[in-house]
Order: sequence, then C-alpha cells, then structure tokens
Amino acid sequence: MTLVGYAVAALFILVGFYVIFSKKLAIESKEMRNILGIVAIGYGVFRSVIIYQKSKHRNEEDES
Repeated sequence: MTLVGYAVAALFILVGFYVIFSKKLAIESKEMRNILGIVAIGYGVFRSVIIYQKSKHRNEEDES
C-alpha cells in the first residue's frame, strides 16, 4: 500500500504542474489555474509526507 500511496501523491504533483503549465485547459483565468495547481501540488506533498511518517512508524513497530 505504501507504493500505491506514493504513486497517488506523485500523480497529484504531476497534475498540479500540468494545470499550472498547460495551455489546453478550459480555465480562462491564469490565477485560478495557479491556485488549483498549487493546491494539487501541496496535497501531493502532504500525502507523501504522511505516507512516509506512517511507513517509518510501522517499520519501528516491526523492529520492536
């Protein structure tokens, strides 16, 4: 499950960059694209940190 979690987090980060830099989206306002992209990137980073912490905690419990 850890690998799937990291993949989803990476997908959110990639989607965030796509939203910011893509010219093909129907969102007219550059500000709205930036906000949506930054939120997606932030959520992806947040998910990856949470997954890392849970994985580290699980490994510490297995060692004890």
